[in-house]
Amino acid sequence: MTTSASQLAEFRRCSTAEQYFELLEVDYDPRVVAVNRLHILRYFADEIATLHGDAAGSPEPEELLRDYRAALIRAYEAFTTATALDHRLFKVLKDRAPEPTAFVPMSAITIEHSAAAGPDGKEQS
Repeated sequence: MTTSASQLAEFRRCSTAEQYFELLEVDYDPRVVAVNRLHILRYFADEIATLHGDAAGSPEPEELLRDYRAALIRAYEAFTTATALDHRLFKVLKDRAPEPTAFVPMSAITIEHSAAAGPDGKEQS
């Protein structure tokens, strides 16, 4: 059985998404990870960056590992219920975000006739 301190040291050596999932004992579908690997890791990094920012002192390894596990679960589940385009975590996706479309009601559409147009709407020569 590993201690929390050694498990935390192992966590810091993880370099793949699968290693994080296995170390933190989070079930995952390899197909979801294969498609969303970078997005899951980015979401996970953003989640753990916000942990314990306000806490005085250093949290215990058990608490850190518990919180890291919860953050990984949130990151994974974010991409089982939505797509990378929905989250837009990376700059390239943020820059390509669609602009909100403006709605123009039919009543606001008018047809203007030029002064040179005859009664049938065609220009006269």
